[in-house]
Amino acid sequence: MNKFKLIIVFTLAVTLPAWAGGYGSNDEYKLIQNNEGWVYVDRDNRLILKPYIFDNGPDYFEEGLARFIENGKMGFHDQALNIIIPAKYDFVYPFENGTAQAGTNCTTQQHGEHSSVSCEKWESIHHNPASTFQGTSK
Repeated sequence: MNKFKLIIVFTLAVTLPAWAGGYGSNDEYKLIQNNEGWVYVDRDNRLILKPYIFDNGPDYFEEGLARFIENGKMGFHDQALNIIIPAKYDFVYPFENGTAQAGTNCTTQQHGEHSSVSCEKWESIHHNPASTFQGTSK
């Protein structure tokens, strides 16, 4: 095996498990990659939730919440994997200053390796899902 291949294999073997574990693995759950992609599973390898993938890994936590996917919809969970805002939106942006923009009836357009999202309706949501209000269209 040449040096280049050896470095890649060693790097993946050492960093991937540590990188995945850095996203909240503990005694109750862990982040793994299976045939569905990245998923959080419990001790018995039962699916807990599927994180939204951003920058080639699970979504970042913003204001204590990260995005997840369920049945093709998006919602938010906390670091303990409790679902805080159920997955009922076609697309959601991360929280900023206590508010996130959530869209319905969305389409995605590919632009090379990047994509953009257009939604027919946007609304602002807050950490408390009971207090939502309709936002302006973008």
